[in-house]
Amino acid sequence: MPLRSALVNLAITFALLLAVVLAGILMRARQEQVAQAKKISAKEVLAIMGGEANEAQKSTTDQFEILPSPVLVESYANEGDTLRVRFGMEEYVFVLYYVDALETNMDHPSKVSEQGRWFQTSEKTVVQMGKAAAAYVTKLLNENLFNVLTRWERVPNTARYYAIVKVHLPQGPANLADLLILNGFARVGSLMTELPGDSKGQASYLDELRHLDEQARIARAGIWERSSMALPVKQRSQQ
Repeated sequence: MPLRSALVNLAITFALLLAVVLAGILMRARQEQVAQAKKISAKEVLAIMGGEANEAQKSTTDQFEILPSPVLVESYANEGDTLRVRFGMEEYVFVLYYVDALETNMDHPSKVSEQGRWFQTSEKTVVQMGKAAAAYVTKLLNENLFNVLTRWERVPNTARYYAIVKVHLPQGPANLADLLILNGFARVGSLMTELPGDSKGQASYLDELRHLDEQARIARAGIWERSSMALPVKQRSQQ
């Protein structure tokens, strides 16, 4: 074999061997990279997925803390009684004390069904009016200043906190829970607490909410317009 041909074949063979060796090195490096992949905490997973985790979780306090004039954040999770707000550089999700607003979707079918039985209407109506409730609250809080009052009491098994929301309306401050009940967007329920800076206790406030609920039923406000529930006896006797 001519010397030139032998050198060419030797060069080709060497190049092939080099390619095989380099491929092996690259494959090993990739395997090591996968094996040493960074572990992601549950909190980081929630953050990546747009969850509710905050950088610094709050601890429950004895006294209410006031978050003056926070900003409502648009979120799929927002409902009549569930609000994502931004205060300073942090975002939090708050759930109202005392009231249970209508569901906005079928993510929790048993809850929608239970609300349908309570209001004596269809599940479809519950979700429709739940969306109306969320839209009402969004418009209300975008057009008016509001404060969040919270003791950072955690909703079980979530990164949400219970709170009271005071809305500064032109006619004066109003409790968002009261407005939801009066407009037929919620029922009396949820966790109770002592009201901050208020002389009336839980029992007195519950009586007020029940009175607002009766007003909403009589006026057929919100979901009551589509309910098959009879009017209160006092109202029927007047008709």
